[in-house]
Parts: sequence; structure tokens; C-alpha cells
Amino acid sequence: MRLFKLLYAIIFLLAFSQILLASSGHEGGGHHVDIKMEIFRIVNFLIFVFLIYKFAGKSIKKLFSDRVENIRRGLEEAERAYEEALRKYNEAKGIVGRLGDEVKAINENARREAEEQVKRIKEETERMVERLREQAKSACDLEIKRAKRELEKEAADLAISIAKDILVKNVTSEDHRRLLEEYMNKVREVH
Repeated sequence: MRLFKLLYAIIFLLAFSQILLASSGHEGGGHHVDIKMEIFRIVNFLIFVFLIYKFAGKSIKKLFSDRVENIRRGLEEAERAYEEALRKYNEAKGIVGRLGDEVKAINENARREAEEQVKRIKEETERMVERLREQAKSACDLEIKRAKRELEKEAADLAISIAKDILVKNVTSEDHRRLLEEYMNKVREVH
């Protein structure tokens, strides 16, 4: 049916073009169209079209239908590829967006951990300094006590030495006997 419509359209265009050519004249003379020759050309053309249709029609139809099918499949594949590419693009865009958020979170965590570590190091350093102060103070206190004991011992030794010298020079045998008796009396009172 479509073929017949196409044939009618071709015939109409050929006939109409011939009429237009015939009606357009040149100045000074006319153009003569031989109707028999034009009919012969149209009939010849129609026979040619009929023969092509009869012997190659199925092949031409198949060629065009295959071509249409290939184009349709190509369009469907292109549409699927486009949708797949769009899907992958959206996935990649989402991943990039999440990566940006993850990078921010990692940076924030790293900053927070660095601050906590600095704080821990500072606290540990302060504790260590305080321990060192206490140890130094203890060492100083011990050294002062040791020095005091030595000074007291030296002072006692010196006092004993001085007392001995004084006693040797000033105490007589009578003073010696009297001191011994006083000491003995005190011991008896205690026991």
C-alpha cells in the first residue's frame, strides 16, 4: 500500500514538473512539449519501477527493514549506555561527595587526636617536672638533714673536746670525787 502511494507521488511530481516546464515559455518563442514522448517516458519509468519492485522489492524491503532494526537497536543500546553512564556518573558523584565528607572527618579526627596527644604530652611533662621537683626537694632535704647531723656531730665532738679540755684544766681530784658521789646517789634514787 505504501509503495503504491509512493509511486503515485512520483508520477504526480513527474507530470507536474512537465506541465510547469511546458507552461514556462521563453520570450520570443515557445517551448514545445511532445505529450506522446512524455507519456512514453512516464510509462517507461513506471515499468522500470515495477520491475525493480517485482525482482528486488523483497530485498530492498528487507534491506530497509534490517537497517531500521539496526538503527532501532543502536538507539536502544545507546540509550542503555547513556543510562548506565549516567548511573555511574551519579555513583561517582556520590562517592566523590562522600569522599569529601570522609576527608573532612579524617582531618577533624586527626586534628582532634593531635590536640589530645599534645594535651597528654603536656600533662605528662608537667607530672614529670613535678616528680623531678619532688625528687630534687627530697634529695635536698636529705642532704640538709645529713649535713645537720654531721654539723651536730662535729659540734658535739667539739663541745666534748672543749669540755674535756676545760675539765682537765679546771677540775681537781676533789671535784672529781664529789661529782662521782652525786652521780651514784642519783642512780640509787632512780633504782
